[in-house]
Amino acid sequence: MVRTTLLSKLACFVLLLIFCLPLVPNAAGAPADWVPDWQPAPQGDWWITQPAPEVSSYFYDSIPYWEIAPTLHEIELTSDRVKVEVVGQSAEGRDLFLVTVAKPDALNNLGHYRTLRHFMVTDPAKAQGMLDQFKDFKVPFYIQGSIHGDEYPGVDACLELIKTLAYSNDPEVLQILDNVIFLVNPVANPDGRVNGVRENGNGFDLNRDYITLSQPETRASVRVLRDWMPMVVLDLHGFSYPMLIEPCTPPHNPNYEYDLYIKWALGQAESMKASLYEHTGFPADIPFQDYKQGWDDWPPIFAPMYAMYHGAYGHTLETPDLGLPGVQAHYWAVWGALDFVVANRMGMIYDQMEILKRGVLGLPQQPIPQEILGQTKYKQYQMYEKFPEAYVIPAAPALQASPIDAAYLVDFLLFHGIEVEKAKASFTIAGVSYPSGTYVVRMQQALRGLANVILSDGWDISYYPGLVMYDISAWSNPLLWGVSRVVVWDPLAVQTLGISHADLVLGVLVSSGSAGFAYLPTSSEAVRATNDLLQRGIPLLRTTAEFVDLGRTYGVGTFVIPATVPGAATYASEIASRYGITVCGLSKVPRSTQDLKMPNIAVDAGGDLLFVLRDLGFTYDVVPWWQLNGGFDLSLYDVYVSQNWWSPWDYLTDFGKATLESFVDDGGNFVGIGWGGIDLAVQAGFADVSFKAGGWYDNGIVHINYAPGDLIAAQYTAQSYAFVAFPVWFTKYGKDMKVSASLSSDDFFVAGYWPHRNPAAGHPVILWKTTGDSNVVLMGIDPTFRAHPMLTYRLVANALYLN
Repeated sequence: MVRTTLLSKLACFVLLLIFCLPLVPNAAGAPADWVPDWQPAPQGDWWITQPAPEVSSYFYDSIPYWEIAPTLHEIELTSDRVKVEVVGQSAEGRDLFLVTVAKPDALNNLGHYRTLRHFMVTDPAKAQGMLDQFKDFKVPFYIQGSIHGDEYPGVDACLELIKTLAYSNDPEVLQILDNVIFLVNPVANPDGRVNGVRENGNGFDLNRDYITLSQPETRASVRVLRDWMPMVVLDLHGFSYPMLIEPCTPPHNPNYEYDLYIKWALGQAESMKASLYEHTGFPADIPFQDYKQGWDDWPPIFAPMYAMYHGAYGHTLETPDLGLPGVQAHYWAVWGALDFVVANRMGMIYDQMEILKRGVLGLPQQPIPQEILGQTKYKQYQMYEKFPEAYVIPAAPALQASPIDAAYLVDFLLFHGIEVEKAKASFTIAGVSYPSGTYVVRMQQALRGLANVILSDGWDISYYPGLVMYDISAWSNPLLWGVSRVVVWDPLAVQTLGISHADLVLGVLVSSGSAGFAYLPTSSEAVRATNDLLQRGIPLLRTTAEFVDLGRTYGVGTFVIPATVPGAATYASEIASRYGITVCGLSKVPRSTQDLKMPNIAVDAGGDLLFVLRDLGFTYDVVPWWQLNGGFDLSLYDVYVSQNWWSPWDYLTDFGKATLESFVDDGGNFVGIGWGGIDLAVQAGFADVSFKAGGWYDNGIVHINYAPGDLIAAQYTAQSYAFVAFPVWFTKYGKDMKVSASLSSDDFFVAGYWPHRNPAAGHPVILWKTTGDSNVVLMGIDPTFRAHPMLTYRLVANALYLN
């Protein structure tokens, strides 16, 4: 169909949200962990639980996780204001709940309220003029408890708030329920609560995952935020004295409509602060008013910041006490926000619609009001975004290094509620022809800020005066996922069709040869396919030099299934179909190959590296430094991987050092990632190199020159990208070291925060060597950082495949 009007395009976006259709992921191209989580969570008899051991709070009698489900079920049975749903499962399989509290008439007609809310989004300008007709409209107000599992009070505060609103007939409670539909994710991190740790069962800080969505808990949270578009989002944390109540310090991400957000968020914070002090005596700080730097809302990785892209007034609350007073602090702070909504609901609704209207109509951003700036103690500078017309994501293999990853990105955008279209006919941009089926993401849509924050390169904020960042400063899903996309600034006249999921990426088997079958290591799916075969004991080869066969050129690292393997053709057809890759028959097996086997891996790290290894199909054992001191036998392993931001060498005894040294002397491989892993290799004498490191908070996206023909950089494009955090670069190295990747000599920094980076320009960041039967690989980038830079996962796989 021809490009429709802006408002009818927004209507398409709204209808997707209203009916909450489960999005079906690509059958090929999405990690298996995503598939069940896109579907509605099974309900069953979720309230039937058994007592189980867990780590409770040391400071008060916190409710154990196993009691939460029956407690919620009892409230649901005894209050006509409460509905409880299971909206997902944690990494370790524990239920995640959404509790809805509303007056019975509203609770029995939630579909109407969601439809009515999204009707207001359909035509924001018209809806703004009709506010008098919506005075009885109840706005969704969302809170979630303890996304960090060992910050216990948030969960208990959520339960106390649910009970009050479920049972009390106090006039203030009834007035609140006249104005809001109260949505609660009472235990956002069940694994962390049970295990008494910050992270979930996969070792992830969930409040850093909202722009990656690698974890089931954050996907469940985003599903609620997408479907309800709550007006207020409060995330209950700990611990800070005085209590900390956002909004934040600068820099403020330029994709927000910050003037509209801060207009209400600041007043809401002051209401929370006043309620807190009145009922508990605890003071509170509001970073926007009270801090100079260091508590920013720049990255979209945090739950409240992510929610702001859906038009929400989002706040993180850091309770001041580890015990019951901390529970009460959260309770009364949330109560202050509820009171503020009761008093200001109509104005807040109006401006939330204004945020969406700016996106639909392509209206410019506006400055923070001077009357608000006058309330702050420190300079609040504001950055503005010039939004492009659109982003174009090619689907054709000739224009996309990995069509699988492109489809993955499209499904990712759709999961967030971002509108994606598909070209019905070919079109041309800057002399390049794009065929029908090419994906188009226009910026004139309600969630333009979220679309742009995902698809843009990001921003270099290294030189803003006096800047102190709280967390990472860069991300870019296309650059760090290895997806080509084109930024379009001029009007784009192309016929498009709205879509609900990416096209299926079909694998191809070209069986023209009889000597074997080859496929390229250009995607994570190729690695998964390889490990699938290796786990089944199927012999494979990996090429060590480029070769040409039947008119096709195959680079270093190509995987080969020899025809001498019984059932080779069946296996080739199977992986092409299952993993969406191209497998080609060979007329002859190349000479320069290595036998490939599944490596036995010992690793001293946790969290994201282990998650990525599992995701790619590797198996491993965790062998931390202290086990080496105890005489652990490493002879059973092929490779030892060390990834740390500190050096384990300082903690090894002489016996532990000798254990590691003997492992490498006897032919074991070593992979050192990050400062600690590299320092361990240098201290142990595995590599004669000198290196330097950036600062602890230096991080960002960098241009990388990958070495053609290198086994670690196998078939990466010569100029590509990587992510660095606490970056390391090599200044001296022997002739025995091979350079796999270097920072570009020119301005290599794309986005992020790294003020004193110039000395690193042009230097290698990945080195490796072979000595006898051992290989030593050193990586100064972070190839698996929080499971975000999927483009560089293959570097780890390539290092593990060395033999």
